[in-house]
Amino acid sequence: MKKSIDIILDGDEDVFTRLFSYSEGLQNSNLTTLQTYMAHFFNQTLERDGYFGAWAMVWKIGEQFNLKLSSPHHDLRIYREKIPAFLEAGKLGLQIYEQNKAEIQKVIQDTGKEMRFILPWGLSLARPRSIQLLHFPPIETFVYLDYLFSPTNRRWENLLGYNRFSRTRFTLLESIVDFVPLGAPGGDNEGIGHFDGTFADYVRKMLNARLSDLGGGVTQPVVGYGGPVMEWLQKTFPDRVKGYLNPLSLIYLNLKEGKSCTTPVLCANHPSKYLYYAGKPDSPEKRQILVQDLVAAGWQAHMARNPFQNPEYLLQNLLQFWTDNPRLKNIMIQEDQEYSYNP
Repeated sequence: MKKSIDIILDGDEDVFTRLFSYSEGLQNSNLTTLQTYMAHFFNQTLERDGYFGAWAMVWKIGEQFNLKLSSPHHDLRIYREKIPAFLEAGKLGLQIYEQNKAEIQKVIQDTGKEMRFILPWGLSLARPRSIQLLHFPPIETFVYLDYLFSPTNRRWENLLGYNRFSRTRFTLLESIVDFVPLGAPGGDNEGIGHFDGTFADYVRKMLNARLSDLGGGVTQPVVGYGGPVMEWLQKTFPDRVKGYLNPLSLIYLNLKEGKSCTTPVLCANHPSKYLYYAGKPDSPEKRQILVQDLVAAGWQAHMARNPFQNPEYLLQNLLQFWTDNPRLKNIMIQEDQEYSYNP
């Protein structure tokens, strides 16, 4: 067991400033240096991996950045593999961003909406039990310096809870990869849509960094949320996706480089879709969306518990369980009270 490890981070101050989208004048006055800013996200990762009591420090010697991870209880050796892999994927994303920076700036100018490069920092790296594939992160991530601070994540956590998944383990399921790593205002498909196919190589590399060969020919499951994600999957993996994808479509991809293992990917509604129906009268469409959301969250929760089970059999069982379930009425009331736009 190795309860304290040191990792030399490959890059200089300019690289990490751009890679972590660091700027001075942050709202949190304690993060006054690039080192404390980076350490903040590594500490979030330790917490979200469930390594409570562990801590991270980043310091600089000359031009070299060093990361020290320590824990009174846990073996931290896995981070020697996971953190460099995450950063290498990030560097590819940053390279693609800079190659397209002029076009990105033009879209910002044309739409009048802010967009900033951002990596999915501060999430589970050592122990993720599922991966969440989303379109793009909200720009508010920079305000709160927390990748999980959004209505999207909070509502999906509720759905996991309805499926009796322990709230203490939610973060192990919330290892997010956005296929456009540009923070933008919520609902900004107009601006972000210009770059839906731009970062495909980065996404493949980031998914590879997050997933693990669990043995038995499988990795952790992936859930892809929303129409843009389904379109991206169709275009990026045409050899594996036949026809159109819809909510609750289930496909199998080979995402782990150098490994003969399969990743089950379930398509789901975007967690925010139901928000447009919250507070409105019950309808067949509204009820269908809620059932689909509960089924997808249940599939994610159960596959995370046991990734070796039959994904299709599980999906069918959950569809049968949630369709016309007597709990639906109370869940809908609770969802409407929490997420309705009405005052």
